This record gives sequence, C-alpha cells and structure tokens, in this order.
Amino acid sequence: MRVTKSTKLSVHAAAGGSEAVHLALYLGEVAFKVSYLPANELSQGQTPVLEAEGVVLTRSQAALRYVGRLAGSYPVNAPFVALKIDEIMHALSEVDAEMACVRGEANADQKELLKEELVKATIPRYAKQIEARLERLPALHSNGNRPVIHEIALYCWTRDVRSMGFDGLEKYKLLHEAATKVEEHPRMKQRHNLQSCNEPPKLKLTYLPFPGRAEPIRLALFIGGFAFEDERIDGEELNRRRSTLPFNQLPVLEVGGVMVSQALAILRYAGTISGLYSPSAYMEALRIDEVFALVDEFYSSQTWNASYFEKDPTKQKELRKTLAEVTLPKTLGFLEARIARWGGVHCVGAKLTVADLAVYSLMWTFQSGRIAGVPVSVVAPYENLLRVYHTVSSHPKVVEWNAVPH
Repeated sequence: MRVTKSTKLSVHAAAGGSEAVHLALYLGEVAFKVSYLPANELSQGQTPVLEAEGVVLTRSQAALRYVGRLAGSYPVNAPFVALKIDEIMHALSEVDAEMACVRGEANADQKELLKEELVKATIPRYAKQIEARLERLPALHSNGNRPVIHEIALYCWTRDVRSMGFDGLEKYKLLHEAATKVEEHPRMKQRHNLQSCNEPPKLKLTYLPFPGRAEPIRLALFIGGFAFEDERIDGEELNRRRSTLPFNQLPVLEVGGVMVSQALAILRYAGTISGLYSPSAYMEALRIDEVFALVDEFYSSQTWNASYFEKDPTKQKELRKTLAEVTLPKTLGFLEARIARWGGVHCVGAKLTVADLAVYSLMWTFQSGRIAGVPVSVVAPYENLLRVYHTVSSHPKVVEWNAVPH
C-alpha cells in the first residue's frame, strides 16, 4: 500500500463528484480516510475536498491528478501521454457541466427537453469524440492492469450517462473497454462486497442497555459524525438471539446489513472511518493495539468473567475482592506505565484515538460504582489513566453524548 503522511477525502453524502477520486485512491492502494460532510460544511461550496499533507484541495479533476501522481496512475514522466489524457479529462469536464445543468433544472418540462437533447445529441457527440482520442492514445504497457486516471473518470462518466437513460455506449469500443477495465479490476470486486463509496455505511450497533464494551464504539461513531442505530436489548432478548450472533455474544455491528462481532475489532473499524485509528500511522496503530490487548486481557480474564456471571453472593464477593486487589491493579498498572512512557495529553500521544475511548470506558466502569464489591478508589493511584479519562470526558462530543439519556 502506498502511504502518504496524511490523505483525507471529504465528500457530501449526496454528491457524486468524489467517485473518481475515491476510486483512484482505492485502486491505487493509497491509504486515506473518507469523511462525509453536510452541505453547509463544504469547502468552496463543493466536494470532493482532498486534504493532503495538511493542505486542502478542491476541484475533482485537480484532486484526481494529485491522487494519480501518488498512485502512479497519471504518467507525468511521459508528457505527451499526459497531454492526451488531459485532453480526454477536459472533454469529460465539459460534458459533465452540461449534464449538471440538466440535473439542476427546476422546471420539469424544461428538464425533460434538456435531457432529451443531452441523450440524443450531446452525449453521443462527446462519446464519439472521446473514442477518436482514445484511438490515438499510446498504450500504457508500464501500467499493467492498474487503471489510469482517465479510465477511472470514464468509468464514472459511463455510470452517470446510463443513469440518465443513455444505453448506447457499448458501440464505442475503446471507451467501453476503458470502463470495463476499471469495473473488472480485482480490487473493484472486493469493493463491491463492502459498500458504496458515495454513501456513508448504514450502521446498526446492538448491545445491552448500559455502556459496557459498546460505549467506546458508540463514542467513536458519534465523534466521527456517523449516524447509527443504537439498539439496546435486555438479557432475555440476547438469549433469544444468541444462536444468530457470530460468536454468540454482544456487541455486534451491522455494516450495510453484514453482521460482525468482537468489540475491539468493531472499535478499530469505527475508529478507522472516524479518523481515530489511522490506516497509515503505523507506530500509533501499534500503540493503540497494545492498549487494546491489555484491555482485552482484562475482559477475558477468568476473574472478571467469573465475578460477572457468579450468582452466589458470597462467592461473587470473594471474586470481586480478587478483582479489586489483584486483577484490575495489574491491568491498570501496565496501562499506566505505557501511557506514561509515551507522553502527551492523550493515551498514545498528542491526539485523540480509539485507545483513549477504550481507557475512558474501562475507567468509567470502575469509577461509576456499578461493579459491586469493587471500590471506586481502586483507580485513584493511576494519574495518567485519570488524565486520559478526564480529557475524554471533557471532549465536546463526549459531553454532548453524555448529556442525553440513552
């Protein structure tokens, strides 16, 4: 995977102009983060907005060329070939503008007339002209099976054209081949199995009716601005559903109808789409994973699970005593030492990550007093963990989340 310091693509959930840029990043294996913006937050009133190395870029074709350079899908070292590609790209920009005028026409009757002219004359004219330019474009043998940016743009354009009722593109052989090359790329097949890149994924998180192991996931999605269904079920309902759950346990997350399990796997996903678990900052991710491993070891420990499910009050009291005096201090001590070594206000450095949310949730569990037999004072010696807890609890989005009963 090609890695840049920081590549972020921001799009409006209803906009299609980001499709080619998104595909170029994905097919070029450039690590990036997508965020979905409301219309009132669009830079210069439009998307896509590409943030690279801290610099914000707008205009879809400018962003597409930049990504092409990153991914090796825009042959800038062959100026004449780049010229021929640019020729096609600008032609697509022209016809896209005419298509946008039709889409934006408010008068229904006028819109039908404009659409008829577009389908019968404008699109065929541009398709014929682009086909002729493709015939004169030198073969890019060095690119192998990797789509070039004009092929990605043509793929997106053919989809738009078909959505407007034009079905005659197959007769333009080279244009059709360019679009097919993108459609049949192995990574496209993977992508089709995941989710549409133009819409935020439809998310449904199911857990019990308290914070628990789902709370850092909820917070990550909420901080990232992702709408999700927060389903909370009781123990009886869990038992009814248990056999249908991937590992017979909660939480589970449905992503576009596909159910996945394991709390920390889900938290990584929520963090990735929310910008709280970087796909390219490898050392940061390593530190986060170390924190996750420590948290998971605690929740998987025999003492925690036995004390949680024990029905006999006397036995549970003894287990909770061991939990408070041995098991929990061991975990918190390890976490305290690691966070102290890394420095920074947050858990693994200078910025908020899902590690902070995991630590916050763990600390909340034992500061809340809801675990009978474990005194809230058990967390008092851990200054770094408490700093992380208070930093997260004062985050504006966490304050907003906690202000509403759930």
